[in-house]
Amino acid sequence: MQNEKYLELDALAALNGYVAPPTKEDLAYVVHFRKTCQRYQIDFAKADPDERNFVIHMAEKTFLQKRA
Repeated sequence: MQNEKYLELDALAALNGYVAPPTKEDLAYVVHFRKTCQRYQIDFAKADPDERNFVIHMAEKTFLQKRA
């Protein structure tokens, strides 16, 4: 019975499942996003919606420029 539960979790963690490990690009974006927050001195957890939208927009914009 316990093994069946683990098999269900393994199925969910499959590449086409609901849970997948982050890719290298995902991790690179997280690092870039944190640096963007530091650059603009915004604590994302305490930021108001306008600050959050600004940081997200700037991080996405500059990250896409780096990839190109």
